[in-house]
Amino acid sequence: MDARGGPAPVGGWNGNGAPRASRSARSLLFTVVGEYLRDPGSALWTAGAVAALGRLGVEERAARQALTRTARDGWLVAERHGRRTLWRLTSRAADHFAESAESVYRARRHPTGWNGDWTVLVTSVPESRRELRHRLRTRLRWAGFGPLGQGVWISPRVGSEQAARHVLDELGLTASAVSVVGRIGGLGSEFEVVNRAWDLGGLARDYAAFAAEFSDRRGPEEREPAVVFTEQTRMVHRWREFALRDPVLPADLLPARWPGHDARDLFFRRHDADHRIAAAWLGTLG
Repeated sequence: MDARGGPAPVGGWNGNGAPRASRSARSLLFTVVGEYLRDPGSALWTAGAVAALGRLGVEERAARQALTRTARDGWLVAERHGRRTLWRLTSRAADHFAESAESVYRARRHPTGWNGDWTVLVTSVPESRRELRHRLRTRLRWAGFGPLGQGVWISPRVGSEQAARHVLDELGLTASAVSVVGRIGGLGSEFEVVNRAWDLGGLARDYAAFAAEFSDRRGPEEREPAVVFTEQTRMVHRWREFALRDPVLPADLLPARWPGHDARDLFFRRHDADHRIAAAWLGTLG
């Protein structure tokens, strides 16, 4: 699940470009609407959504079910036009994707500096409230926190305390939480903390794999618009996975020649070149 209860992207792609079974139709739908319907006034016909998801390997029945379930859960609203249906984001969904865009795009394109301070957050939820525990963990990861265990979370990101307060207020957990802002003391080291809270080895491998998969140097003018849409959406779907796993750690805390930097440059170079073409192609679908 993503930061506010929507499906989070998981899994990978098989050799022929279709999603593996672990990628649900609904997860792919969230990527499509989050990427292309964020702008005010944007909408998508049912036939267009089915065709777009079909490009990503989703069968028509599964695509229609994903639309229905996503609307039922309050993420999309349907407008009837005779026998046709037009889909738009609800205000809740628009707020969510605006927040997601901060983690997925802006914070990664322009990382902020670091003053050496950490935010340590101590909070807990009873085991009996598993759904709330899951929401708290997911939201804190989106906010840039990594777990140290036993309800202790840590983040070097500037503004982490404010972000944590927002999450806790929304989940009704502020009264049971404690935050501390400061520097690592004489016991342990910053690098030990980073490697406990985040899987840097796994991230490095996955960033390298991402760069290898999407390093095709053909320009958008050399590909059909439908192909640009498919490749762009696949890339965004993969990139969103990193928002839950990588808090955009300061360079001082990363290994030398960190592959995430190359992956970031590749993503934004291709995204900037392809997004408008992909969105325009989607807009032609009725």
